Amino acid sequence: MLKALDELRSDAKKSGVKIAIKNMFKKYGWKLGLAIFIYYLIRDVTLYIIIPYLLYKGFLS
Repeated sequence: MLKALDELRSDAKKSGVKIAIKNMFKKYGWKLGLAIFIYYLIRDVTLYIIIPYLLYKGFLS
C-alpha cells in the first residue's frame, strides 16, 4: 500500500490530483474504493459515535 501512496504522490506532482486519482482507480479498481470506504467508516464511527459516547459516560474526563 505504501508503494501505491508513493505512486499517487508522484503522479499528483506530475499531472495533478484529479488525473492521479483516476489512474489509481484504473489500476486498483474496486479494491481502492473499498479501502477508501473502510477508512472513512472507521474514522467517522470513531469521531461521531465512540468518542462522544465515551465523553458522555465519563471515561475520557
